[in-house]
Parts: sequence; structure tokens; C-alpha cells
Amino acid sequence: MSQRPKILVVEDEALTGMELQKKLIQWGYDVVDIVSSGEDAVKKAMELEPDLILMDILLKGCMNGIDAAKIIRKNKEIPIIYLTAYSNSETFQGAKITQPQAYLIKPFDENELKFAIEMAFFGYESNLKLKKSEEHYRILAENAQDMIFIINKDLMVDYANQSSLKYLKLNKEEIIGKPVQDIFTNQAFDGQIRSLQNVFNTGNSMRVKSPFIFPDCKVWLDTRLKPLMNNEGKIYAVMGISREITENNYQ
Repeated sequence: MSQRPKILVVEDEALTGMELQKKLIQWGYDVVDIVSSGEDAVKKAMELEPDLILMDILLKGCMNGIDAAKIIRKNKEIPIIYLTAYSNSETFQGAKITQPQAYLIKPFDENELKFAIEMAFFGYESNLKLKKSEEHYRILAENAQDMIFIINKDLMVDYANQSSLKYLKLNKEEIIGKPVQDIFTNQAFDGQIRSLQNVFNTGNSMRVKSPFIFPDCKVWLDTRLKPLMNNEGKIYAVMGISREITENNYQ
């Protein structure tokens, strides 16, 4: 962030709010406002679009901090840090639904808050970059001439790009979330299933060249299958990229 990050403070105790404001300014942040009710928190979040919200849970008015955060997060992607005296599990579980950047119990250490804010900004900016990157690759996939698809471990279709839909003469509603066997019924189907299962079982990528019968044509496909792994290194899906080739290129 090139400018001073903007922070909205939501705190029902005026003195606590002023102390927070003083510290935040010392740390190089711009406090855009201090409000004491959930209703005002929602209003100011929409109007001022702060970069971060420090949110108390017990507030003035009819709306608590968690309810205010739910409304804000539904409309704006603003990171939130809870500052509260509530340490009970029920309140914490309720707050988790809003996906806060941190949940600090009062009284908290000054450095604890400072580090939480820094990590919140770092995590938020990283997520934005990731989303932009994902959107970039999604656009590339959607506009690719090759067929690109993702099949999960239950052999259900998680994704199919526009080229895949064009060949299959289907729309997304007719293919996403559907079993593979409901979509492909030709003679090459058994071979495709064996290839997918081989990738799931071995964790190795595969390249398969085979004929395939679509609703209005029969083509040869050069298909590359690649396992997709989660953070634990376990395969959760297989991504395939199929390119149409002529029979003469089948070697």
C-alpha cells in the first residue's frame, strides 16, 4: 500500500477508542473514524472503505460486532481484527464465521496488536495477488482452444472450459458436478477412466492419445493428465488438457 493504510476503529468505550487511535497514528496508520455501534460500523465501512477494521464485539445499539462484520464482509472485502473481552468458545466460534484476520482478547499486549495488524495487511495483500493470479489463469483457460477439465477423486467434473463445452455440446450446468460416466458413453470411456485412476493411484502425470466420439464428430485427442495436490501433498483431482490431432499424427 503506497498511502497510509486506513483503519476504522469500532469500540464502545470512548477512552479505549482514543487510546487505540493514538497508537495507530504512532505506527503510521490513518484512523478514518471511531464508532461505537454495529450500525455505524456498517455505515462507515461502506462509506469510507477502510483497509482494516478493528472490531469490538459488545457494542452500543442493537447490532454486535460479529453481526456487523457479517454484513460488511458480505459487501466488502475488508479484513477485520476482533478486539474483545470475550474469550468463551461460543463467541469465538461465532466470530470465526466472518473469517477475521485475528481475534485478540483484552487486555492484550501492544506488540501483539501491532504484529496482528501487520500480518493482517500482509495476508490480505497476498490474497488479493492470489485472486488476481487465479483470475488471470481462469481467463486464459476459458479462452484456450484446447479442452481443459478437472476431475475429482469421485470422478465428478469440477471444471470444464468453453472449448470442452463446445465439443460436448453441453452447458456448464449440464456438466459441472456430474459423474464422468454420465457425460462420456463412447467406447473410449473405459480407457479414459483407467487413465484417470492410474494418475490418482500413482501420482504420476500421463499422456494418452486416443480416438474420441463427440455428439457430432469423431476425433483423435492428445490428452495430458496431471495430478493436483493439496497442501498435505495428497491428490484431490486430476487436470486434463486435450488437443485435437489428426489420425496421421497418432503415433
